[in-house]
Amino acid sequence: MRKRRVRAVLLSVAALGLLPLSAAAAPAAAAPQRAPVGEASIVIHQGTSTGGRVLAAAYLRCYPTGGTHPRPYSACRALTRADGDFRALEPVRRPCTMVYRPVTVVAKSSWRGSASFVVRGYPNLCVAAADSGGVFDLSRRTYG
Repeated sequence: MRKRRVRAVLLSVAALGLLPLSAAAAPAAAAPQRAPVGEASIVIHQGTSTGGRVLAAAYLRCYPTGGTHPRPYSACRALTRADGDFRALEPVRRPCTMVYRPVTVVAKSSWRGSASFVVRGYPNLCVAAADSGGVFDLSRRTYG
């Protein structure tokens, strides 16, 4: 008896246009997921080797854009211009201090079927961010 009442209410709500009829009858099929154009993982280590403490790490997915990178849209634009190759990233001009706090960046990407891998040392985090067009900038701060 209770099932009939629930079904009758769902069908009447669907008839009023407040609920799609498919929701009253059966669950809707899930939309197919679009494969990303590219993906990248970035790990920044303290010091001059990959054995140093991990300062930051991020995963980046491009088109559809997402992941844990703090600025995924600008990072995806930079990687698109470089066709997913970290060695081809265009540096951005920005002032950096001359303080020597070395970091080592390990980055891997898969971009339209091609892979890119780089291990590169920088004198500090600011230089790493500027030299990579912002892709290696994993800080949570924003710039005016």
